[in-house]
Amino acid sequence: MQKELLTRCGYRCDLCLAYKYNIENNDQRAFLSDTWYKIYGFRIPPEEINCEGCISSNTRDVILIDKECPVRPCVIEKGLENCSQCEDYPCNIFNQRKVVYETYAKVKEVSRREYSHCIKPYENKKRLDEIRSNNFPFSRLLNSEITPDDDGILRYIADKKVKDTFTDLLSFLKKSYKLDRKIMFGGKKYGWLIQYKKSKKTIVTIFPERRSFTVLLIFGKSELEEIRDNKKIFSRQIFEKIKNTKQYHDGKWMWLRMENDNYINDIKELIRLKRRPDKE
Repeated sequence: MQKELLTRCGYRCDLCLAYKYNIENNDQRAFLSDTWYKIYGFRIPPEEINCEGCISSNTRDVILIDKECPVRPCVIEKGLENCSQCEDYPCNIFNQRKVVYETYAKVKEVSRREYSHCIKPYENKKRLDEIRSNNFPFSRLLNSEITPDDDGILRYIADKKVKDTFTDLLSFLKKSYKLDRKIMFGGKKYGWLIQYKKSKKTIVTIFPERRSFTVLLIFGKSELEEIRDNKKIFSRQIFEKIKNTKQYHDGKWMWLRMENDNYINDIKELIRLKRRPDKE
């Protein structure tokens, strides 16, 4: 079974009969052409139906069925993965490509097959509403098919103060340590992350978010004792948070969300405590 491919506007490429891999495996373009006309009122000849999917950031060379879509360039320009991450969702641009089943069911008799292949893949409002309810306002980068680079991560964070704090932390890690750094996908729950390791030991993990980022630090028993012995170097809020965090068999998992620069010095001290700097 092909994995889920979510587009910029919330359509599902993997469910769409116009998607190139679905055409190659089971060509149903004649049915698609007729049913699109029945439900939506536009006609595309079967031989002209072919789409490579819109999640590529390339805005010119990719083959798209909807060449006039206003949503895709808007989402790319804002540095987002999809509309659910946008502060303005749902907006007039999104509404130009919004599909809600009940809208068409009221005026058309739609069979189960027609719904499954010609409405469900594009039923984006319900899909994006669910994603937004689970993630907004601190939405993470959750699309495994869209690999972010450093510039893309900063564009996604968007907020200047948060970007400056994020850049400050990354600069501190680069100047103070010799660590293996990797941008990797941590699964559908955690999304894209930046991991810093020394040999096999993870030192710190950073999760980019919209207008924030979250730092994950895991402290074992000896590290927690050292934190208690040096509590004066930490702010009261951070020390209390560490103190009240549940302890598991492998230590305490400290999740610290940064919406500003309030705790950046605490985080640097916690990293220094976890591993002494390689460079000063």
